[in-house]
Amino acid sequence: MNDENLLAQGILAGGDDFICKPVSEVVLLAKVRAMLRIAARQREICDVHRQLKDIATLDSLTGIPNRRYFDDTLAVEWKRCLRTETPLSIVLSDVDFFKQFNDIYGHQAGDACLKAVASTLSESLFRVEDSVARYGGEEFVAILPGTDADGAYAVAERMRQSARELCIPHERGIGGQLSCSFGVASIHPRADKAPQQLLRFADAGLYAAKRAGRNRVEINSDLVCCN
Repeated sequence: MNDENLLAQGILAGGDDFICKPVSEVVLLAKVRAMLRIAARQREICDVHRQLKDIATLDSLTGIPNRRYFDDTLAVEWKRCLRTETPLSIVLSDVDFFKQFNDIYGHQAGDACLKAVASTLSESLFRVEDSVARYGGEEFVAILPGTDADGAYAVAERMRQSARELCIPHERGIGGQLSCSFGVASIHPRADKAPQQLLRFADAGLYAAKRAGRNRVEINSDLVCCN
């Protein structure tokens, strides 16, 4: 069999290069250097791919996951909880009187405020499967797979307290400090339901928290009808 046939067989078998016997030290070293160069380029491509993925799924201001990440994760966790017959909860939160905060202290202070809130909400989650994302503007949302309503309420209350303990001054805020309101929703996913229903329940809970005076956690009472 000639060298061309051997080369073809080697490449078809998955080889990246080919060397004939007797092995030339000069040729071998050159090929090793070439393979190392290719491997380095592949690592660079992987790094760029990871960076692009981060750009697509991370919020540029706060550094936490963004709305796209949340939407994708909610769809995945909904299917998983449907398959395993386990509950799925989300916590929707909003910074109280944030427009007034921006008007009084300026947008740079507003950005710093959002970064601080995003960080403390993330640190309030203790399980690796839980995550919090910036939902838009001054709204954040946490997804809690395998967590029932009571557990989600406890997480939301911990988040509320952690945001309050930032002690960020806000002259129009409750007690002169920044606070957040929270809406909780929990459901056992079913084939005849959709993830968007869970969001609507959480949004209704958040609205109830705002209407009841802010700086509080509320669960939408209509949730019972969905389980």
